[in-house]
Amino acid sequence: MLKGLFQSKEEKIRIKIEEHLTEGMKLMSEKFYNGAMIEFDKAMELNPDVVYPRLVEELSNAAASGELQSALAIGLNLIKEKNEDYELANKLGNYARELEDYKQAEGLYKTALKVNRGYTKAFYNLAASQARVKIFDDAVQSAVSKFDNVSDYILPEYLGEEKLLEKMTEKVTLEKKAKVKEKLQELTVNRDKMIEEGSAVEAKGIDLEIKKLQESADKVDPADFIEEFDRLIKEDAENEKDHLFNKVLYTVENKLPDVALEAISKLSIKDFETIGMLKALALEQKGKREEAVSSLIKLLGKNEFNRYNNVNLGLMYKRARKKFLATKYLIKTAALLEKSNGIYSMKELIKEADECYESGSIKKALNYYTIAVTEVPTPRLWDQIGTIYIERKKYDDAVEAFRNLLELDPKSEIGDSKLLEIHNYYVEKADTLLNDRKFKPASDYLHKALGVIRLPDTVKKAASVYKQLNLPEKEKELLKEYQTMMDEEKAKEQEVKRQELIAKGKQQLAKKDYRSSIATFEAVLRMKVDKKIFLQLAALYKGLKKRDDLADLEKRWESMVAHEEKLKQFEKEEARKQQAEEE
Repeated sequence: MLKGLFQSKEEKIRIKIEEHLTEGMKLMSEKFYNGAMIEFDKAMELNPDVVYPRLVEELSNAAASGELQSALAIGLNLIKEKNEDYELANKLGNYARELEDYKQAEGLYKTALKVNRGYTKAFYNLAASQARVKIFDDAVQSAVSKFDNVSDYILPEYLGEEKLLEKMTEKVTLEKKAKVKEKLQELTVNRDKMIEEGSAVEAKGIDLEIKKLQESADKVDPADFIEEFDRLIKEDAENEKDHLFNKVLYTVENKLPDVALEAISKLSIKDFETIGMLKALALEQKGKREEAVSSLIKLLGKNEFNRYNNVNLGLMYKRARKKFLATKYLIKTAALLEKSNGIYSMKELIKEADECYESGSIKKALNYYTIAVTEVPTPRLWDQIGTIYIERKKYDDAVEAFRNLLELDPKSEIGDSKLLEIHNYYVEKADTLLNDRKFKPASDYLHKALGVIRLPDTVKKAASVYKQLNLPEKEKELLKEYQTMMDEEKAKEQEVKRQELIAKGKQQLAKKDYRSSIATFEAVLRMKVDKKIFLQLAALYKGLKKRDDLADLEKRWESMVAHEEKLKQFEKEEARKQQAEEE
């Protein structure tokens, strides 16, 4: 007590600071970040000059050890003290983004930019954050720089044969030369005729026409290609849509939006995944940039991973001199292309995956399928992934893949059969171990099998193994499950027979064979309490004026209903008892 009286004010403040910092670090280690921040605030209020460097050191230690939440909590206290530290704000934004707290990350990047508008790291980080891409600082600018020299659109490949345009150019050029030659011959004859007739002026005019035609003989223009595409569309009906798509592609590439839009009107996104994007580009070419941008954003709302839509929207913003929005979509594209090995189209990526699988490049195929299924999940892709996992003996991963398949297509026979195949693999492993009386590892394999599919025989086998392992509770639990399964199976079989008898009774009734119909419906009623069947029998007895049989039926029905109610009540009581025992 006396010691406390003689402590200086500075010493008391120092002790108090240590208490707050110690308590803050303790709360931090227990992941009570809000409480820790309160303690750090209190310490900072006492002496920011002393506390600030201590917290900077703690921040560095936390970040270095991967404790980003702790580093962020400390940093948020520091930024309150020195809100002009834009580099710290940017660093904290990165921590928040690593933790997928994008709202806080973007707030911190904006804080940095308010202090220093020219701070490029924060600018690019903010764009990457909005694109939900985990690339940071200079790496963002580096990734976007791949598009620095790209000014025009990035378009899909032409459909059909390879080097289509080169071959079309050769064909169109030859045809044009032939037409020009024919026309030149016609003009030469006319010119010579004019000279013979003494019409020198007319002959000179024809000479000029001949010269102009000769100069254009080796030149082909877009109109020549459009004519060739139209010929193919007309003459090759089987591939009409492919030729229409190629025409759209060519006219967009050559900035002929009206022709492109006319061709697009005959196609739909169901025909080609990029047709919506091509329409947006044609609209921009017509000067309707806002409509084009809106269209691409709408398409990305349906599939945010489409690389063509992302890159062309980014390039569209780039032409509009909207640097931030351009960066946002171009960095998204760069990250997506990194995943897909530079391939833009998911169809092409899946095709590449199929080819890799066929050629034996299983690991590469799996990588491509895994990327594709996150963006365009289909039963076929999950089947391919699951099949590869089975081939690589990664059965747990295979089970997950086939369950995803069944989630998309609950009626899939492939999914059910593959899961049964994996179940049987585990059971066979267990059987081999049981032959050697290795009960514990056998029980592990049976547990895995039941984790895939719970079949009665497997449940029963697992119960017998637990008996050998002297685990009566597990044995009892599984035997009870087995009995329930068998009862359900028996009930299903009985219901099938019951429905068959109902159908038979109705046929007999239709033939007015009332005696047989009554016998059949009586058999149905004995199988299950069914009000519809009771009413049907009552109607038959009443119609046939069998009063005694009707009275007997009504008496039996009352007894059956009463028995059913007692049974239900008994089952409820048993369920309550079991729940009480478990608790």
